[in-house]
Parts: sequence; structure tokens; C-alpha cells
Amino acid sequence: MRFILPAGNKKLLSCNGGPDKTWIAAGASHRLIALSGEDEAGILGEGMNHSGQLGNGARNDESTFSAIDTAGMSILGLACGREHSMLLTRGEEADGQESTTKTILFGFGNSMYGQLGLGGSKDTLIKEITGQDVAGFLFEPSPTSVQLPDPTENVVQVVCGLDHTVLRTDQSNLYSMGWGADGQLGLGPESSTDRSLPTLIERLSYKAKGKELGRVKYISSSTDFTLALLESNEVWIWGNAEYGQCMVNKKIDRILEPMHIPHPIPESEVVSSVAAGGTFGLLLTESGKVYTCGYGALGLGPEKTQILMPEQITALSGIRKIVASTDYAAAINDKGELFTWGTCGQTGRLGHGDFEHRFVPKRVVMPQETKGKVRVHDVALGQDGALAVVEHD
Repeated sequence: MRFILPAGNKKLLSCNGGPDKTWIAAGASHRLIALSGEDEAGILGEGMNHSGQLGNGARNDESTFSAIDTAGMSILGLACGREHSMLLTRGEEADGQESTTKTILFGFGNSMYGQLGLGGSKDTLIKEITGQDVAGFLFEPSPTSVQLPDPTENVVQVVCGLDHTVLRTDQSNLYSMGWGADGQLGLGPESSTDRSLPTLIERLSYKAKGKELGRVKYISSSTDFTLALLESNEVWIWGNAEYGQCMVNKKIDRILEPMHIPHPIPESEVVSSVAAGGTFGLLLTESGKVYTCGYGALGLGPEKTQILMPEQITALSGIRKIVASTDYAAAINDKGELFTWGTCGQTGRLGHGDFEHRFVPKRVVMPQETKGKVRVHDVALGQDGALAVVEHD
């Protein structure tokens, strides 16, 4: 298996673990890899580290992947924002005579907006957080545990926008923290302020709305808005929507609480996954089709860069996974082929060996293909680079 960083020349990292025991995440200018297995376990970080977002206890940038001390943690997930990172692990908690399995969430990196959920922000600097310096810059350079308001809940998914974080729990509740100016916290029409502790998104709270709405099964965020998919296959959105990515045939400056998107695709199709970019959103159907909506290089060709209702990207079929970042996207089909499209930038982040924008999805050619069959299992998109988990013969 290989990790591939398609930024200019593709870099390769080898490991022996299977793809089901590998997690990857990419922020604005940093990347994390987590391994969990008998032979190899731990986290590797690379890139910018000004805010301690690599979690290695320092603030020095790393040009190569270096180890992060995880003290035998059992990894369940990773997420990266602009300059912050979240780590989800499994732990054991004593409960009387028995031991119950709990998930433990850690945050590290920038916390100026409260995006780590540790109780401090630029507006409420507190001395208890070790990363405070003379200038009042707030950060945490080592993994620090995040507490939920309800200790009986377990986090099962964590996603990061640029400067905010959204959590999904095993009780199907959503919590958010961090920057809230665009409504990306989803806390209601009277709330666009930052939050420095995990705060319940009441509109989609299963405790309050369960019988009405059903459970949330997946969430996605990368920039300033969030998409949520319910078990009923309904799609909900909140946050920035000024580019028409809200999929309701109009532009909305900001959506301050979760809003249902009625019939975003033909009724014959069922949404199976969602991906929130910066100026656009993606929907994946059970039949492997991908729909896009919003603004940018949407995958529909150079003549169509703004749409207000979802349209199918006909260049893609048989897709099983979609991922979106601020202004580019990726998809993996059932053959294990990776496709990317969007703006490229000066890092070659689309992985095609050049710096050209792609208005239609193009398959990424992996360097190992000359040696045998290659299958891409996962991909993570950051603002200046991407990671892919690849298995080959």
C-alpha cells in the first residue's frame, strides 16, 4: 500500500497495514496520516505547523512526514481545518465493576475561534490553555481531550471547516464549535457568534426532533458550510450559501440553522453521500451518479460555472466516494480509479502533472500503474495538496 501526495511530483510513503486501518486528512497547508495495526500504529504529520496543527508539541514546519506521540491510541478518525486538527480515538472507561468502550476526541492547533472546543478563543483568552503567548495567540501544540456536554455520548464522526468543527455522536446529535459568522455552526437565527465549547445544534437534535426528522448518518464540511445526510436520505445544509451551493434555485447569503433541501435530485435517485466544498456541494447517489451545484469549476465543462440547482456530472459513473475542498473535488469509482477536477493552483494538487484547471473530471494516473494493478481506497483534499490511500499488487 502507498500514500500519495499529488502536489507537483507525487511522493510515496509505504506501510504494511491494510486500507481499512488507515486514515488521512488534509488542511490548508498540513496533512495527517494515521495507522492502526499490530505492526504499525501512530500518526504522521507534514506541512505547516505555525499553530501546532501537526500535534507534535512544537511549532516548526515539517517538510517530511514525522511521527506524533499518540501513546498507543486506537485511531478511529482524523479531520483537519485551516490550522487545526481533530483526532478521534477509542478508549476504555471504568464503570463500576465493568469497563465500557468510549470514544475520546482530541484537538490540536489553532484555537483563536474556539474551533478545538477547549473553552478558549480570541475573545476569551484563558491562562489554563498552555499555548497562550505574550501576543495572545491561542493554540494547542499537542493533542488535548475535548469534552462533550453529555458524557454519555460518544463522538462517531468529526469534520472540520476552515475555522470550525462539527461533531456527530452515537445518539445522532450534532455539536459545533469555532467560527460562526456565516452560520456554519448551525445554532439558530439569532446566533452567528463564535463558540469555544461543543454546542448542540438543536434543529437536528435527535433528542428534540428524532420522531420528526430521524437520525443524521453523515456530515461533510471543508470551508464555511455543512451538509448533513439523514437516514431518511434527506439532505440538510447550513452556513455560507452565497454561491448558490444551497441547491434551492437561489443564492442565500448565510443559513444560520439547518435547512432541509427538498428534492435536490430526481425522485428516482437516492442520495447516499454528500460533500461540501467552499463554493459548491456534491451529492452521490446509490446508483453511483454525482450531482453538483454552486459556483466554480464544477465538472460540467468550462461553459457552466454557475448553477443554482444540482446537475449530474455525466463524465462520472460508478462512483462510490466523493470528497470536496474549497475549490476542487475528487471521486473514486468502483474500480478504484481516482478522478479530480476544479482549480489547480501552483502545487499541482489535482495530481495530473501540471498546473491546469480541470472543468471536467480527469482520472489521476498513479505512478505504480506501470508495475501492476492499482486501486485507490481513500482521498483527502487540502488547499495546497492532497493525499490518497492506494493499494497495488
